[in-house]
Amino acid sequence: MANFTTDGKICIEREIKARETELEKDDLIPRFNLLETCKWITENNFNKVCLQFPDELLGISADIYEEIKNRTSADLYILGDTSYASCCVDSVAAMHVQGEAVVHYGHSCFTQTNIPVFTVLPKHHLNVDVTKKLLTEHMKCVENTKLCLFYGAEYEHCKDEITLFYFQQYPESYVAYIEKQDIPNKYLGRVIKNERNETFSIDDVQDCVCVYVGSRGQTSFNFSISIPASKWYLLDPDDNKITTIEESVWSKRRRYLVEKCRDANVVGILVCKLAGDQTKDIISRMKQLCKVNGKKSYIVSVGKPNVAKLANFPEIDIYVMIACPENDLYSCRDFYRPIVYPFELEVALNSNREAYYNHHVTDYDELLPGKRHHCEISHIKETTDVSLITGNIRETKIQNSELGDSGMELVEKQNWALESIGSNLQNRSWSGLEQKLGETEIKKAEEGRKGIPLQYSNEPE
Repeated sequence: MANFTTDGKICIEREIKARETELEKDDLIPRFNLLETCKWITENNFNKVCLQFPDELLGISADIYEEIKNRTSADLYILGDTSYASCCVDSVAAMHVQGEAVVHYGHSCFTQTNIPVFTVLPKHHLNVDVTKKLLTEHMKCVENTKLCLFYGAEYEHCKDEITLFYFQQYPESYVAYIEKQDIPNKYLGRVIKNERNETFSIDDVQDCVCVYVGSRGQTSFNFSISIPASKWYLLDPDDNKITTIEESVWSKRRRYLVEKCRDANVVGILVCKLAGDQTKDIISRMKQLCKVNGKKSYIVSVGKPNVAKLANFPEIDIYVMIACPENDLYSCRDFYRPIVYPFELEVALNSNREAYYNHHVTDYDELLPGKRHHCEISHIKETTDVSLITGNIRETKIQNSELGDSGMELVEKQNWALESIGSNLQNRSWSGLEQKLGETEIKKAEEGRKGIPLQYSNEPE
């Protein structure tokens, strides 16, 4: 047995190095905008406020709680484990305590919510002199071309110093400022402005050379694939260099997944975001796309998705995930079924949309009526084509009232489809957690196990 277990003494005496998160009070107040936060709570007369922290800030959440509690009369709650992603405002958890507002800490995706939010962005040190030097040296080759400067949210606190130098060097260029309010021409939390503070559409920077100041990550990735600029550069102040951003391999794989959407017969609409009315709208749109193309669709909500959870639904051929643009599960290849953006399902199933595109839409809100990338869905007739993946003939069989099916026949076929998947789920050996109220025998409380998992007190030596 010793070959398969570890001595408990080793686990008890092991030293764990915890990350230092303690800050002096004088540093805590300006770093997390505590005075502005308390002013916002007081002026709006909020009685119940939730403080949402990402995992890396939970160590100082109690200190921030105490500072705000001493300055306001509001009832405060700390939100730790968010429903989906820490960049999204967890309005669902806030509703559990009848919260009136949320103070969101850390990286944010700036998506719309149905609850008042005060955003406290992270603050990272930026070597402004190094940034100026890199811009001056590497942007000489594009002096006759307009530039558009993007920066990470962690550098919002020093934007004035960056943009002052930038506009001195390139007075006719643009800057993508972070905008927390919902205003026109806002794109992925940014608004394009020039030196005269005039606002421009994201379409006005298509011929520009774009520079992103920050580290390589999901944010810079979203901008580079969704804004068809003439060229994209990444200025990483930590590495002291500028590199070109190219995502050609990623784009090839996404085009492959568009073809997989056409091959799929059953589509799972994976809900990974609940806040905002636009979430309901995009779910309805995805269902409509599947319906007009003769595909079955099922709404799947499993909290934070992982490989084991989604493996419980082998009937589903492909998942379209309803999530914020900052979610990185789209690029994960560990799942048994591929996961696609709503835009890719649109390209695959919407006959009114161009089959070939040179940019991507990461924000599903852009696909809704009245937005930049909205395209009407038209009913299609029965078609036959060839799959570019399998080489087999692919038939699209549409069954609706326009093609001769009566309303009663359509209802019967829909009911049969629901009964079919329901019987498949019932025949499985494990169908999930069940309460079984009233079926479990009532017993008195008994003394449980003692000790550590490696060696409980009631186990033989």
